Amino acid sequence: MESQPSRPKETVFRLADIEVEQSQLDDKIVGTFRFESSAPQKHGPMLLAITEINGTGYVYDQLIDVINHEAEKSRALTIGVDADPVSRFEKIVQNINRAVADFTAHEPTPINWTRVNMFLLELSQGHVCLTGVGQLMNMFLQQQEDGTFKTYDLFGSLEQPPDTDPEKLFRAIICGDMNVGDVLIAGTRNLERFRHELRLKERLATLPPVAAAQDIKQELERQGVPDDFVATIIACLPADETRATAAPAPAAPAKGLCTASIEKLREAEADAGRQTGPMILPSSSQATGGRHQDTGKGEPLAPFLQGALGIVGRVRRMVTREKVRDVAMMTSLRGMNAGFGTFFTRKRKTILMAAGVLTVLIIGGGSAIKYQRNAAAERAAWNETYDQARATIERASGEDVYSEERARRSLAEADDLIASLTEVTDEQKEALQTLRDMAGGLREKLRRAVVVDQPAQLYALPDGLPDGTLVSPIFFKGSLVAADRSSNALIVINLETKEAERIALSVGETAHITAIAAGQSSVIVALDDGSLLATNITNGQTAPLTLGDGEAEAMTDITAYGSRLYRLDAAKGQIWRYPSATGGFGAEQSYLQAASTNLNDAVSLTIDSNVYVLKANGTLVRFFSGGQDGFSLPAIDPPLTNANALWSADDAESQYLAIADKTGKRILLFTKEGRLAAQFTSPAFAGPTDLLADEASKKLYAVDGNKLLEIPLP
Repeated sequence: MESQPSRPKETVFRLADIEVEQSQLDDKIVGTFRFESSAPQKHGPMLLAITEINGTGYVYDQLIDVINHEAEKSRALTIGVDADPVSRFEKIVQNINRAVADFTAHEPTPINWTRVNMFLLELSQGHVCLTGVGQLMNMFLQQQEDGTFKTYDLFGSLEQPPDTDPEKLFRAIICGDMNVGDVLIAGTRNLERFRHELRLKERLATLPPVAAAQDIKQELERQGVPDDFVATIIACLPADETRATAAPAPAAPAKGLCTASIEKLREAEADAGRQTGPMILPSSSQATGGRHQDTGKGEPLAPFLQGALGIVGRVRRMVTREKVRDVAMMTSLRGMNAGFGTFFTRKRKTILMAAGVLTVLIIGGGSAIKYQRNAAAERAAWNETYDQARATIERASGEDVYSEERARRSLAEADDLIASLTEVTDEQKEALQTLRDMAGGLREKLRRAVVVDQPAQLYALPDGLPDGTLVSPIFFKGSLVAADRSSNALIVINLETKEAERIALSVGETAHITAIAAGQSSVIVALDDGSLLATNITNGQTAPLTLGDGEAEAMTDITAYGSRLYRLDAAKGQIWRYPSATGGFGAEQSYLQAASTNLNDAVSLTIDSNVYVLKANGTLVRFFSGGQDGFSLPAIDPPLTNANALWSADDAESQYLAIADKTGKRILLFTKEGRLAAQFTSPAFAGPTDLLADEASKKLYAVDGNKLLEIPLP
């Protein structure tokens, strides 16, 4: 932590805790313990203890109680002492070490110190002191003058001896300034596996500590990982800063496309009701016994209907009217020789014909209205399905940002909806073509296809050699180094001048190079007979390296991480770990402790803070601390069924994983959150077999048909 003179005179620490309990097993003890003033106006430094013990024995509970009791007592004794923060913290650590030593001297139960991970921090005015034993996840974000953040492994800066001494448990102390804007998160080691999924750096750099803690907790609970997570976020702020966070105004409910289609359906139904109501319902004057009753429906047809029904009424009354029984009139009619009169006079025939026409009109109109209503309902249903399909495609496009798997499922749902729509009218055909174009564009986007017309060639072996002769490209001291298995030589390429140099190796007639790795001062060469060489690419000198004996059989792949060598052994389905030793590497240790996947078909491995292993069938598995977690690659188009090589930078901050697919003649680039970033294809590809990348210069280098090609990263 570098000191910066622009720090305000008064600062304050804001803390937020993260606790997620989802483990089904009671196999460890985790927790944070805070010691501070209980008064409303808190004063004095704050002491913080973060603990993760991989065991649940009674002795570990007692150990925590001893440390907590002594920490609280020592803080109370030193809070009023006028001393610099370093001296005060040294006194607290000295008292805790003495208390632990007394406890272990009288405790009959032995303590396995390799299970204990505990760090103590004291936070005072713009100052942080810490000590610890073991390992815990941590990320220190130091704000720069331009507002950006640099990330440091603060706990990793604490030098610890290889063996724990209970007589002096906490041996080393580091202290430094923590300025305004700086943020520190510290917690259980399992958080390291989800550094990228949880977007820790982004959340800590943009959110207040409480909001960041809440987001991280919700994301852990959403993922449902069966483990317990504990962490504390510490942010340094100006002492006079006041934060008034207004509750966000409730958002107006968004009117989605599906809602709009339903409202259109209701409007269509209401419109059909307004048109059909007057012809189906009786007129208002008849329904109310002559009193006017405004129904609000069908006023334009009411006079016509009322007049027509009036004619029918008069016809009915004329047919049922009683004959005149006036005797004088009857006598008069006989006297005039009127003969036998008929009821169907011209006037009455006209009325009856009008009534018949009216009846036909009513029946035909009712049928037409029914057809119109059915057609309107079908159009509304079609429009609703269309709107739903369009909304599903748009939802899939939004889901692509967070989960390709969900986006693909939504796109498949949209395809089913599109298939259910008919194409009767030209308007429907045009609308459906628009949907198909949208779905096709999203499908192509999900493929993340990047076509490289003509990749640049850096180096090539002579023609006629079998594929797989040029192998295992690595970066070493600014150069790109690859192995030529046909002549057991190293190819060293200067990336600035593009010049290549060959270094011949003396390995005998029967042994051949399997893989190479970047060591501390030389290139480590692994041979298929299980032996190792160290090659100085500056002077070309080669010397054998020792390798601890054990059960290992195959030298499938190797990589160096930290001060250890990791060896992938497909024959045994195991990863072997070798510590650094004089003249080579020491005793063999099995890295895998629990794995649900058989690694007998493994082809490649790479390490950042996690260990990634690629299998020949395209499956990628991830391990942390010897145990397999639930990481997997998403389904892609076309599916990945064959794989040859895997690459990732050994920096935990790197964001990419790359896979060479010789059968598919492509290179797949994934983010470490498990999202497909790009599929590189080229008409020039014969079938990539190995690869590596430089994220800083945005260059990807691939071995393709014994040619070394350079491809720009997106």
